[in-house]
Amino acid sequence: MTTEHSRRSAGKDGRLAAVGASDAAGREGSAPDPLAFEEALGRLDETVSALETGKLPLEDAIRLYEEGVHLAQRCQELLDQAELRISRLVAAGDAPDGLAGFALDDFDLDEGE
Repeated sequence: MTTEHSRRSAGKDGRLAAVGASDAAGREGSAPDPLAFEEALGRLDETVSALETGKLPLEDAIRLYEEGVHLAQRCQELLDQAELRISRLVAAGDAPDGLAGFALDDFDLDEGE
């Protein structure tokens, strides 16, 4: 991950300002810690909001879009890992009572919107 992938916060004009860029620069030669799901999802939400404003220069918008793709991939990877862990627990019979019939496919994440 580069400083482009550092934490960002949206300003009033819709531009994202890098926060913690020195953190990534200070870890020369070592890979930064991978993002937790909640952090990746939050950054993805900020990225989408900034892109939706339509006020970004083309190059900035492209860079943010690329970052958004990477963040979405990271979120999906973490969700896949969580689903696998739950499936293994259920298959091994280690799931708490009431989870034996738990089906991950039954959830619709867009339901609350």
